[in-house]
Amino acid sequence: MADTFWLSKEAFLKIAETSGLDTADRHMDELYAFVQQMLSNLKDIEDLNLEGMEPFMPALPAKEGSR
Repeated sequence: MADTFWLSKEAFLKIAETSGLDTADRHMDELYAFVQQMLSNLKDIEDLNLEGMEPFMPALPAKEGSR
């Protein structure tokens, strides 16, 4: 299993403040835990071995008027 990505509470609160969030909000602890879990999930994705895999290119519908 991949190592858990660690983000200090101090760094999290600074990022939250810079992003315009109210760091005194009572939900900051819950948001911090959620962000920690999401960072851990991203680390798991980063560790996937995709060697030899072609990128997925979904077919997108043509924009109106571009024909």
